[in-house]
Amino acid sequence: LLTMIVATSALSYPRPLHPGGFSLPPMVEDLIPIATSKIITTTTDSDSQPEDVILQKDLLLVRPPDMESLWEWYAYTKRQTDSDPSWGRIWPTALSLARFTLQSLHLSGKEESSIDFDFTSNLNEQERALVKQAIKALQTTSHIIELGCGLGLAGLSFAVSAATESPNVKRTVTFLDREPYALHCVMASASINNLATAPISSEKGEVVVGSTAPLITARSSIDDWTNEGHNISYKDLQFNALDYDNEQTIILASDILYEPSSMDSLAAKLRNLLLPNDGGYVLITDPQKERTSGCRSALVKSVKEMGGEVVILPIPQPTNNGITMTNKAMMVESDVDIDGNLAKTVLIVVHFNGA
Repeated sequence: LLTMIVATSALSYPRPLHPGGFSLPPMVEDLIPIATSKIITTTTDSDSQPEDVILQKDLLLVRPPDMESLWEWYAYTKRQTDSDPSWGRIWPTALSLARFTLQSLHLSGKEESSIDFDFTSNLNEQERALVKQAIKALQTTSHIIELGCGLGLAGLSFAVSAATESPNVKRTVTFLDREPYALHCVMASASINNLATAPISSEKGEVVVGSTAPLITARSSIDDWTNEGHNISYKDLQFNALDYDNEQTIILASDILYEPSSMDSLAAKLRNLLLPNDGGYVLITDPQKERTSGCRSALVKSVKEMGGEVVILPIPQPTNNGITMTNKAMMVESDVDIDGNLAKTVLIVVHFNGA
């Protein structure tokens, strides 16, 4: 009986990691299933057939127990000035982006012209082509950046998925956020998911490796595009010091559109994180109902004024997180938005040409 209790306890999530103290907020380790199914179609010479597949990756995530506990810790340690506990939540938009990248990586090795996502059916030919090119870039680009990463769910999920779905591409995943405690969680999560970790450096340093070979390396940096002293650009990420197939970047982000007045700065930030001579793609997920009205139209305007292209399309929410196992639904709690309703998300695909 004791053995059974211990075994059950060992599989119970979330599990406590740290009770919280002056230097670190309370932390737990959680298991987040990233799963989706039945939204991929394969086109042959004769007709289109749905590819009935279930895709799932289980992600271990270090995080605060909840935003309320994090806020209480900020108050207890007198860190309330400029504190923002929102980084400690798993947002539905991050889940949607994680699922999208899992689907996209699953398509690796298939002809670009033979694959479509069902939710692109309402786009025109030029818009569909842009989305397909972004998917191709996601499959092949060596350097992934998650901007405003928070807990890093999308970037970490991409890394864990790429290790099995796209094992022939050596990559870095770089996490950027203004909150150092968020980056602490991200790098701890990278470690417990057996990802290699390394600092951002101009020197070729020794990578800290988990139990797997360093096919994918996680890195992180403090970043704030509203603060000139902490505004990271492409050159600051030192990709030229690394031995990779290419120096191109693709940017992932979720829930980063909050103020219409900051969209000029955000558009410039996105452009400055891409390889200057080549340009590249950005994938942003945003709540269908905007956090602040007018943000998306302001971003579109700013991107187009800089010569970029933008496509916005809704992402359907998978039922029961796309999977049922032993008749038990695996819809995660974070699929419900702060208003208590099942979250609806849009995907914003941005493309900038090179200089």
